[in-house]
Amino acid sequence: MGRRIGWTLAGAGLTAAALTAGMVVATEGHRATTVSPSVSAVSASPSPSLSPSPDDTAVSPVASTEPLPDLSSVAGEVSAAVTAASSGTSVGFVLYDRESDKELASVDADSPYYTASLVKLLIAIDEVRQEDGTWALPDASAVEDLTDMLEGSNDAIASAFWERNGGNAIVTRTAALIGLSHTTPPTDPTQWGMAKTSAADVVATYEYMLDVIPDEVAAPLLAALAGARNPADDGWDQYFGIPDGLPGRSWQIKQGWMILRNALVLNTTGVVSGRYVVVLLTQQPAVSSAKGRAAVTAGIKTLGPLLTQLDAT
Repeated sequence: MGRRIGWTLAGAGLTAAALTAGMVVATEGHRATTVSPSVSAVSASPSPSLSPSPDDTAVSPVASTEPLPDLSSVAGEVSAAVTAASSGTSVGFVLYDRESDKELASVDADSPYYTASLVKLLIAIDEVRQEDGTWALPDASAVEDLTDMLEGSNDAIASAFWERNGGNAIVTRTAALIGLSHTTPPTDPTQWGMAKTSAADVVATYEYMLDVIPDEVAAPLLAALAGARNPADDGWDQYFGIPDGLPGRSWQIKQGWMILRNALVLNTTGVVSGRYVVVLLTQQPAVSSAKGRAAVTAGIKTLGPLLTQLDAT
């Protein structure tokens, strides 16, 4: 763990192996199982108002005039927006509110999808978890590698960590550590992007990073997610979904993209405004990358008015 991983480690090895398998021609994304989408939502309730005492000279907060949002149609609107822009797309989605500790809406939250570069979250967590169960940052060079892996979604660095720290064992032990129910390692241990997870498990991973890992250890990882650069290190435009769909909001994101032989896989995931965990996983027909990114962004855009309403409650 103490050495700087050179960027000259070619991510092409991963891609070449995938091409040999006759399935993957890029190294990021997910794949959904074919199921009928189940849509769920939890209704929000207003916080109780507080009555000031007669001696209270402070100005009482003015109750919001905004009506509480109706959450029953949220998941359906996200899915409909994606499929309207890219017909035939499979969608896994969760919107979770950290403030109320509630899942507000979901579509196929437990369905397994290919992780693509979302597995880099698990690689990073595994790197800072010690064999004795404690947490510690590696040396400065390795921290720089973790930053580059998350900010630029750097495949070569991910592959180096993957090989050095046990490959499939990274997914197995980190899933057990966090308690992920639908996260499994890839069938081909050389293809880290072919691990599987679910939208609900991705939410749980963000929650673990925010609430369980000690702050001083999680801080550089979360900072890297907040500093995701565009384009990514492979030249891909990674600001689809959350960044482009929710302008003006802060975020900490991990994106994923992968081209299958007959499909395009695009994931947008992250923490928005420090409050909402948003996960949208898609597998689309073989459309252009621009069309695919626009479809994911269209789905995320539907959340904008809702989040504004929730902010006011």
